Amino acid sequence: MDRIGRAIAKLDISPRSAIHCGCGTRPVFEGCANDVRVFHKNGDLMRAWRILAVSLIGSLLLGCAAQLVDSEDIWGDIRPGQNYAPASRMIDGWYAVEAIDERTFAINEPKSEQYNTSYLIVGSTRAIMFDAGCGERPAGSKSMREVAGSLTDKPVTLILSHHHYDHTGDAATFEDGVTLVDRPEIRARIDDGRYTIGALESGGAVPPPLKIAGFVKDGDTIDLGDRQLSAYNLPGHTNESVVLVDRARNLAFTGDHVYQHLGGIVAMTPQSDLPIYKANVDRLLALTDAKTRYLGAHGDPHFDRAWVSLIDSELGKMVAGTATYRYASHYLVPGKMPLRVLQNGDLYIYTTPLVDPSLFWSKWSLLAIVAALSLALYLVARLFRRLRGGSRSRSET
Repeated sequence: MDRIGRAIAKLDISPRSAIHCGCGTRPVFEGCANDVRVFHKNGDLMRAWRILAVSLIGSLLLGCAAQLVDSEDIWGDIRPGQNYAPASRMIDGWYAVEAIDERTFAINEPKSEQYNTSYLIVGSTRAIMFDAGCGERPAGSKSMREVAGSLTDKPVTLILSHHHYDHTGDAATFEDGVTLVDRPEIRARIDDGRYTIGALESGGAVPPPLKIAGFVKDGDTIDLGDRQLSAYNLPGHTNESVVLVDRARNLAFTGDHVYQHLGGIVAMTPQSDLPIYKANVDRLLALTDAKTRYLGAHGDPHFDRAWVSLIDSELGKMVAGTATYRYASHYLVPGKMPLRVLQNGDLYIYTTPLVDPSLFWSKWSLLAIVAALSLALYLVARLFRRLRGGSRSRSET
């Protein structure tokens, strides 16, 4: 990089210029330890701008790298393995079951990578299992379906908050199948009564094709006998994100739409959309009130309206383009792409590097990345050949 910088600093690309070092007469660009030779020709201007472009891109990436922080810096005080509710009942040394009330259970997995929480919501005639565990439980331990069966004798219907791998771990163990949010793109992919979650949709391990028990539409009421839940499709984190609201108990089961983090709010997946996310956090606030108890799928299960309002405010800054970001080297798992991180106190929101998710994951961005990589490889190959050619010429003289 220093040699290229010195070459650019010495380069005069005015129409009548030529820079000579006295070592030859052919129009070439040769970098060496002591001199640079550029003879003006039609291609010289384009060559100079290519070098400048590569240098600018490199400077931008180095600027991002300078802001990188280890993801350990992003985590809160609670680490996987610790329990938010010491009074929880442990099952198989893996599940920490907390009774929210006599018929509502938070089934935490405190030793999981992302501290997942699923919920069992019991009525007089049937029960809802909201999410199916992270899929990391030890061999021989109870499945999420078996845990639910140990807490209620009512028939259990599984509803997924969304389709990411850390919420579908034991989905296939629910004998009656899974209830999905009713969206056209989901219905279009059902084959012989089963739905296959794709790799990009899952973000990790893909479960086997899931038997479909039914669908729930945005605004539907789910009747559990003496208890009713309202279901809402609130895209943003993913298109199929679902929130369940129990108005009688004033509880909102929010999945990954909002949660009081362990690791931070995720707004970086191929389905993440910041304006839509902001609009649907607004909608959640409108659907609930100041006394609502919110129950999320990661970290501390319990949070209040002030936390949801803070998420809403910070998403607003991201949408308006006024947010200030740092860069994290990765999210949870080393080796993945660096990410922009917005921080406000204990709140962290992760999103895609450089541009918003809707643009980052678009086909145009992918084409631009392929083109940029191809150009970079071409320029490196050309530079290497010229440097090697210059060394060979000097050795011959």
